[in-house]
Amino acid sequence: MGSSAKKKKEKKKDFQKPKLRVGKAAPKAANTTSTSFTAKKLLVNQQINANAPSLRDQFLHHVSLLSSRTDSQRKESLAYLASSLQSDYRGKPLPLSLKALLDKVLPLLLDSSSGVRSETTKTLQALPKQDIGDYAEQTLPYIRAGMTHLSQEIRRNTLDVLSYLTETCAKELVSAPGGWTKTIHCFATNLGFKDFADNEGWSMHKTGFREDVRSVTRTLQVAEQFLAAGLVKDFAHDKENRYSEASAFPLWDFAHHKLPVKSNPYGYLNLFGRPMDDESRQLEDRDERVLEFQDHYYARFAKSLSKAKHEGGDVGRSAGQLLKVIDSACKAE
Repeated sequence: MGSSAKKKKEKKKDFQKPKLRVGKAAPKAANTTSTSFTAKKLLVNQQINANAPSLRDQFLHHVSLLSSRTDSQRKESLAYLASSLQSDYRGKPLPLSLKALLDKVLPLLLDSSSGVRSETTKTLQALPKQDIGDYAEQTLPYIRAGMTHLSQEIRRNTLDVLSYLTETCAKELVSAPGGWTKTIHCFATNLGFKDFADNEGWSMHKTGFREDVRSVTRTLQVAEQFLAAGLVKDFAHDKENRYSEASAFPLWDFAHHKLPVKSNPYGYLNLFGRPMDDESRQLEDRDERVLEFQDHYYARFAKSLSKAKHEGGDVGRSAGQLLKVIDSACKAE
């Protein structure tokens, strides 16, 4: 009798609705499935492919994309090339000749996109420094085109590239065909240094930068750097040559009878090239460069710089430094 009443009570309990209290969760059923677990993901930046393109193929692919019509694609390809030159091909031969690479990169110095021009500068700075001087003749036409461009931003970017090249391969730059005379002419045009028929002389508004003090100052600084490389005598190099000649006694001028260490050592003679005008001459000797500057540029530079010194500020200081360089080189002769 007791067991029967107990079973009925248990069956009745299954159909009773429990009374819930406020703030107390309902009891979970015995057959509830736990869903407290969390799923984790493994993200891979790129798929692992056994047939993935090699570094050489990727490098050549990005070189081909430098002629893309989209600014972002050209910028990304230049960024990849700069990174690859500094890491994958540092001290190693490139997948293509440096001349072929420069043919693709140099025109982008005149690109309308500031981001592309910035990456172009970084790519040029990533090139092997010991080899870039051999292609100064190929580089200079784009430098001069950028220096005389209508856009002030392009002119400023080009000055940064010229400053870097002057630090890296100054001798090759000033002695390349047209590298001395034509580049100085570009500086004179930008700075408004010319033969003045009137008595007004030089002034800020006659420059190619519309009285932009920062741009005029930067142009004067790069001009000082370039002219010093071509006009100032390298006393340390001369001293080293004297020591080497003394150690080789009695074989005087022994260095002149050795095999040349640079390509096309007699290129300045222009034996097989087309006839060159006076501006395209190759002036390898410092004395020739000093004489050329004295005859055609010293008077206008000295007169304009003397006037620019009175501007004061950064322009005046930079003009004074440049005037000191040309005076020390030309008046000492």
